[in-house]
Amino acid sequence: MKQALKKTLLMVLRIMISLGLIGWILLKVDRRELAESLKSIDLWYLAAAFLAYLIVNALCTWRWQILLAARGIRAGYWRLFRYFLNGLFFGNFLPTTVGGDLARAYLVVDDCNKKSEALASVLVDRFIGLFGVIITGIVGLILVAKTGEELSLLKVMIIVIAAALLFVILFLNKSLVKKFRWMLKLPLIEKAEHHLIDFYHSLYAYRTHKKEVFWAFVQSLLVQLFVVFTAYFIAISLDITISIIPFFLYMPVIGAVSMIPLSVNGWGLQEGAFIVFFGRAGLNHSQALSLGFVYHLVAVGISLLGGLLWLMYGSRKKQDDLRK
Repeated sequence: MKQALKKTLLMVLRIMISLGLIGWILLKVDRRELAESLKSIDLWYLAAAFLAYLIVNALCTWRWQILLAARGIRAGYWRLFRYFLNGLFFGNFLPTTVGGDLARAYLVVDDCNKKSEALASVLVDRFIGLFGVIITGIVGLILVAKTGEELSLLKVMIIVIAAALLFVILFLNKSLVKKFRWMLKLPLIEKAEHHLIDFYHSLYAYRTHKKEVFWAFVQSLLVQLFVVFTAYFIAISLDITISIIPFFLYMPVIGAVSMIPLSVNGWGLQEGAFIVFFGRAGLNHSQALSLGFVYHLVAVGISLLGGLLWLMYGSRKKQDDLRK
């Protein structure tokens, strides 16, 4: 009961933060100019942005398939693509940040020998994706950081990536991990001891698949390329005159900032980041906000495709195999 109340309060707080950020941003921009910009949007370039973002998710699916294949799990690409879009939908519309990942793990579990393998594949995929975003964000900030705020953000991101790498190194040290095995005997955890050990071994197994992990990381960099194309096409659709270069510099940084779990799915936080960073590229507040707002809508729109596929297929997880 207390746990449910805590989750509810946290969600209410995140909603309030999102609404507060959006309200504050709207007070700072020319709302008439913003409305005019959105009304005159070029639908063809907007369609190109949707296609580019669909490719983003297609590449993410390919990355996930590489990681699954490394563990001998042969799942069809199109079925995994459907699972990924399903997860994207639940991640956007469930009141939790991990809802989408849990949905993916649930859907792919029948293809795996153990539930722990399904969870491990999703967690490793998520970590490599975040690692790609943060690395490209650091590179972008190194190239453009001038103000004290940007330098501070650069330091924070470097600390985060260093801490993450240190954690991975320590986590993969079995001798060290065994010293903390006593924690599995604690109340509430003891019942899940066997499952937690299985999960750890499933994660640890990726240490022997360095080649696949490397190619998954390369996929993460390709994902960032098409994220750039998505945002650039949106800028063109809004008749914003800007070079594509700033997108390579700022989109990874904005992606990293948007992952900070303060608001609901980054609403308000992401739009604010667009204003801050693309303001450096010469965009006024209204232009930057319209760019960030439409970019967010494109992401939500693609996730709705996942919802449609869920309505069509539901939990028929082996549908593709049955048709063969």
